[in-house]
Amino acid sequence: MTDSRIAKRYARALFQASLKDGSMANVDSDLAAIAEAFRNSDAIRTFFSQPSTTDAQKLSLLEKALGGKSSPLTLDFLKLLIKKRRDSELSLVRMEFAELRREHDNVTRAVVTSAEELSDDQKTKIVDVVAKKIGRKVESEFHVDPSLLGGVKVAYDNFVLDGTVRGDLNRIRERMLYDLLKQA
Repeated sequence: MTDSRIAKRYARALFQASLKDGSMANVDSDLAAIAEAFRNSDAIRTFFSQPSTTDAQKLSLLEKALGGKSSPLTLDFLKLLIKKRRDSELSLVRMEFAELRREHDNVTRAVVTSAEELSDDQKTKIVDVVAKKIGRKVESEFHVDPSLLGGVKVAYDNFVLDGTVRGDLNRIRERMLYDLLKQA
């Protein structure tokens, strides 16, 4: 069972320790590598969920996933997480840590969804426009959703900029319903 409050506490403590010893980038890449290993391997997830798996076996597997090039802080943190039986929180800790890093680096995460694949030039222009609009650097993620019919939707922080044909059609429909109800 995971608890985001616990994950936030662990992530905050790890983040502060990584700032103190200057290993924030290394810890972030270590956590990303572990998250990638978990995401790509059913065997790893199953191994960690088995009650018979020992703490030493879990730590050994994580060290192998990091390729022996991990930050000492990351290894100490993983030992603590496993010892405290909080290894199920690892993916949430990773997400919280990444969010803290983005805040520290003045970076906003934006998810851009388009009806068709965008060219590299289009992607760069969209990221530049969003960065200029919000006054922060932008870490972007691009997705394709043909149901949008055309245009682009950009979601960042708690905002959504919807420049899609589907969005336009929805706004027209809502306006027509509003006008009909207003006349009644």
